[in-house]
Amino acid sequence: MEKALIIWGGWQGHKPKLTGNILKEELIKNEYEVKLTNNLAVLINEDLNNYDVIIPIWSVGIKSSIYLKPLMDAIREGVGLVAFHGAIKWFIDDYYYHLIGGNYIKDSEEENFQVKIVNQSHPITEYLEDFEIISEKYYLQFDPRNNILAEADFGDVKMPISWTKKFGDGRIFYTSLAHSPEHLFEKHSLKMLIEAINWTAGRL
Repeated sequence: MEKALIIWGGWQGHKPKLTGNILKEELIKNEYEVKLTNNLAVLINEDLNNYDVIIPIWSVGIKSSIYLKPLMDAIREGVGLVAFHGAIKWFIDDYYYHLIGGNYIKDSEEENFQVKIVNQSHPITEYLEDFEIISEKYYLQFDPRNNILAEADFGDVKMPISWTKKFGDGRIFYTSLAHSPEHLFEKHSLKMLIEAINWTAGRL
C-alpha cells in the first residue's frame, strides 16, 4: 500500500485543514496509507523516503531552506510531489520554483472558465475530457520544459493549468486548480488530482 504525506497550513483563506481532511478520505478510499499533519517539522524529523508521495496544502510561502532541502533531497531520490493552487508558493525560494516548475504572478477573482486537456497521451489525463470549473485564474511564470497537460484561455493569453516534470528520480505534478474545496473536489478536478497522485506515487 502506497504512503502519502499531506502537510497543511499557511493562509487560512484556502481552508487547508478542511481540504486536507477531505483529501485524506479520498486517498483512503483509493487504498493509500495517509499521514495528515500541520507540523512542518515532519520534513526534518522523518525519513521522507518512507513516503511515496508528498502533498502540500500550504499557501503564502515559507522562507526557510531548513525545511526545503530535505524535501528536495527526497524528491530527487524518487518521492513524488503533488501540489495545487496556492502550493506553488509553499516556499519563497528560487530553488522551490525550479522544483515545482513555475512561480505565481497574480490571480483574478473566482470565475467560471474552461479547462482544455492538451495532452491525452499522459496517464494522468488519458481519460479526461475538457471541463468547466470555477476558480481564480492564476497567471504564472513557468518552465518551458514542463510537460503541459491542461491549459485555459485567459482572454489575451493561454495559460497552463496543469503540468508534470521530473526532478532527479522524482515525479512532480502541479495544477493551479482550485481556490475552494467544493470546486477542487468537483468530479473532473478530483479525477485529475487522484490520477496525479497515482502517477507521482508510481502506480501509473
